[in-house]
Amino acid sequence: MLLYLIDIIRGGDVIRAACVLVIDKDEVLVEKAAVVLEEAGYDVVTATDTIDGLKKVYEVRPDLIIAARELPMVNGEDACLKIRQASYLPILVLGSEEEAVETLELGVDAFLTKPLSTNELVARVRALLRRKMGPHPSAKELAA
Repeated sequence: MLLYLIDIIRGGDVIRAACVLVIDKDEVLVEKAAVVLEEAGYDVVTATDTIDGLKKVYEVRPDLIIAARELPMVNGEDACLKIRQASYLPILVLGSEEEAVETLELGVDAFLTKPLSTNELVARVRALLRRKMGPHPSAKELAA
């Protein structure tokens, strides 16, 4: 499912809903995260492997990346580290509790344990985007 950024024009200013890239080999989790984030008003782009995810970082230029900790390595390098090297965008990583400290040390911005709490996922996305861009509205907030 690939949703392109939708520009919403209000009062002459072009404002767009934030775009979130979700990368995880677990297609069920990707779909669940996409649905929850879309319901919260974000544009969502998905990928089920590291290489496709890295391509989409450059093609779509998302505002935030959500990636699974267990993504396969790329050319012998840790996938999360490779994503960090490719982008200074906020990165939220999903994984087991045991992986949290090591993953945060790689330079990611936030970590959530699986299974996901959908409420916490949306709250973390909002917090990371606020820190990156200041108050950045979702499409729902823009439509109000």
